[in-house]
Amino acid sequence: MTPLTLKSYQQAALDTLAAFARAARMRGAAPAFGELAGRPYQSGAFGGDVPCVCLRIPTGGGKTVMAAHAVPLLARGWAAVDAPVAVWLVPSDAIRVQTLKALRTPGHSYRSALADAYGEGLRVCTLEEVAQIAPPDWGRQAVVVVATIQSFRIEDAGQRNVYSFSESFESHFRAVPARALAALHELPDALVTEEDVAGDATGVLAGFAGQPRWSLANWLALQQPLLIVDEAHNAKTDKSFTALQRLNPSFILELTATPIAASTNVLYHVSAQELAAEDMIKLPIVLAEHPEGWPAAVFGAVQTQRKLEAEALKDEAAGRGYVRPIVLFQAQNAGEEMPPEKLRDYLVDELKLPASQVVVATGATRGLEDIDLAARDCPVRYVVTVQALREGWDCPFAYVLCSLQRLTSATAVEQLLGRVLRMPYAVWRGSEALNRAYAHVCAAEFSQAAHALADRLIQHMGFEALDVASMIAPPSSLPLWGDGSEQEQPPAPAPQASITTHFAAVAGTPELLALPGVQMQTLAGVTQVVVTGHIAEATEALMLKQLRGARKQEQLREQVAQHNALVAAQAAPASRGLPFAPLPTLGYRLDAQAPLWPLEREAVLETVELDMFGPQAVQLPGFHAAQESDVFEIGMDGARVTLRAAGSEQMAMDYGGSSIDVQTLVGWLDQSLFKALGDLTQPQRRAYLAAVVNHQLHACGVPLVLLAQNRFRLAQAIESHVADLRDAAAGRAFRQQVLGQGDGTAWLVEPDWAHPHVFEPGRYPAPAASRYGGRYRFGKHYFPVLADLKDGGQEFQCAQLIDRHPRVRHWVRNLDTAPCGFGLPTSRGRFYADFVAELLDGHVALLEFKGAHLLNDPYEIEKRQVGELWARASGGRAVFGWLTMEQGGKTLVQQLDAVLA
Repeated sequence: MTPLTLKSYQQAALDTLAAFARAARMRGAAPAFGELAGRPYQSGAFGGDVPCVCLRIPTGGGKTVMAAHAVPLLARGWAAVDAPVAVWLVPSDAIRVQTLKALRTPGHSYRSALADAYGEGLRVCTLEEVAQIAPPDWGRQAVVVVATIQSFRIEDAGQRNVYSFSESFESHFRAVPARALAALHELPDALVTEEDVAGDATGVLAGFAGQPRWSLANWLALQQPLLIVDEAHNAKTDKSFTALQRLNPSFILELTATPIAASTNVLYHVSAQELAAEDMIKLPIVLAEHPEGWPAAVFGAVQTQRKLEAEALKDEAAGRGYVRPIVLFQAQNAGEEMPPEKLRDYLVDELKLPASQVVVATGATRGLEDIDLAARDCPVRYVVTVQALREGWDCPFAYVLCSLQRLTSATAVEQLLGRVLRMPYAVWRGSEALNRAYAHVCAAEFSQAAHALADRLIQHMGFEALDVASMIAPPSSLPLWGDGSEQEQPPAPAPQASITTHFAAVAGTPELLALPGVQMQTLAGVTQVVVTGHIAEATEALMLKQLRGARKQEQLREQVAQHNALVAAQAAPASRGLPFAPLPTLGYRLDAQAPLWPLEREAVLETVELDMFGPQAVQLPGFHAAQESDVFEIGMDGARVTLRAAGSEQMAMDYGGSSIDVQTLVGWLDQSLFKALGDLTQPQRRAYLAAVVNHQLHACGVPLVLLAQNRFRLAQAIESHVADLRDAAAGRAFRQQVLGQGDGTAWLVEPDWAHPHVFEPGRYPAPAASRYGGRYRFGKHYFPVLADLKDGGQEFQCAQLIDRHPRVRHWVRNLDTAPCGFGLPTSRGRFYADFVAELLDGHVALLEFKGAHLLNDPYEIEKRQVGELWARASGGRAVFGWLTMEQGGKTLVQQLDAVLA
């Protein structure tokens, strides 16, 4: 199996988790969370000593692979151990079996994430297999225990084997010092009670009253495991909290799409735009409403499948791989007009579909058993179900959802929608039609269907109103919808249906009805307030005045936010199919006849040779070893170096002499830093690391045992120091080669119009936590959402001025990540200016706003010089602006006018 490269958002989430773990170890969980998340930390049932944070990943985001990468990350950054114990809790037995299989399969991406850190000696086991791991192996081998939360969750601990006294753990507990066992006395249900002794017919418990049980749960509790909780919103009950406390975790990582806000510390939140930009999900969902009823919806879904399959055949011929689009039908319930078997007959008898292409999958009819839907010889194109399909079931080719039930009341439709959203193989297709998902629903109008679908996406699948803004599109945006005739060019988009929202709890007062877009409509005999178009703050305020109670007012605010998000989606230039002018990237030539190469930091680094053995390189400014309470035994396990916590009876704290040697510590550092120091050969790496260790020993006087105890901190300090050395050397070379400062020969830098950056509709991965959510409406922003913009402040004022400027056609709040953001090379990586604008005359503008306190920062000066170089090299087709609130006697308005003139 091909190794899986983490997506950008996955790496960003894990980087944030690593930063939290390091900060929490130094300063505590609450301060660390507040700094990174900008919100107060909720200590909840575990207090402040056990960090408990959540990565919020919507449906289709790849939670499991992130969990696998999180284990070694937390082992290093929080627990500071080489062989951790992790308890991985999942919500059901089906998912437990699926997760176990993946973690045990060599080459699977989940196992590889762990095996890369711990080798194939890694132990992945069930609860029943824990006792089979010999006591000496705990602490020498990484252990991952996969179980369901239900295995630990029960009021009477005696009813669960995990809490029962078991002689199979005798050898494990006999070797544990009394001081370690004392920690179990603080845990719920950990001790043998008098009632246990009295009810024990075997007599095994005689004399154990008041002592810790020899139980599986207690043995895990002694390891202070890292706790991974999948679908963590299911574990927010008192019983679940007690179960987790019994495990005595050192760190709790929750992963879920739908966290319970009041009791969850969401450290990182991934948005739908991030998933789509990384080809994890298909967007938008092209939503077709069928007021005529279910026959029209079914026929429309079949037609969509046929057209998609034709596109898939062309895509495969172009080398994009095999895909066979599948429709998931949600039939009506038994006793209604169109239950599953009857729908199957309708598809075969009335629509003349081959019987082999239609499969029914319900609790009673298991038509998908033993069928590989991804196989080329599989004929299935239509799957009929009602409620939930089997957990863990996958349908990589699902493209179309057709629900014969009302979306507002359909049971488990989000599970089917989740299958349809996932992108086959997480790879962008050549045909735009194959990069979208499709839904056919029975609804009177698009607005009604869009609201119902948005409710499902928001309430059950982990998305938000700002996500939904770019997730739903009408059929007019899809070239496939039409009369079926072949066309050279896609038809022009039809006028989009207006977004209207019904507010049943609001009365139509004269004051409210006088506002634009507000009217009364009668639906099913009930007259309601209906609003069309953007709901202004004044309109919302009048509606809120009528409601009593915080809950009702909050529900109305959410309804307004969802409405405005859908309106914004239609208004954005990207949603209307308008292109954004291409922006030239920068390239360089060594001389006038040489080829043009992409200008990147890596090209500059190739001209740099670091002196890794000079005094500056082997010193570690700011590194200080600190004695910790644990004593570490260091040894070799085959070809792998392990350092594990050991009791004082195993190794005395002897600063004057010990069995630890420099070579062992250097070997451990080499294993830890081989990626960070990957530009060095192993002999070079080991020689450099030995020099660093010897400097600490002899020049700084740090005992070797103390260095071993602080080995994780030492590795981090070395990695950071080498990065600083590279940055300094790259800065000198960049100024000479690119900016032409210095005595050497500079490269010839010019724009590369053959490989420009293009802002594409649907490719704007705005992180959820930093998206703009203010009341001001930016009318010219290219995408429906804005990334990283606060409501108010100087940068916000700058964005308003750009949005209002008469020379601006449209603009983008630039992203600070490739490939969706536009960046220019610098000595430290890339510089992503705050704003990118296309002007009415076709020119493009790169605009960077800076606070006055940063104007004289050396790196900021370098970024300005690079931007000016880019504009000069463009031949008058691009401009660059370095903006502040006041500069050279000019206001921000005057500066912007001068740049865009």
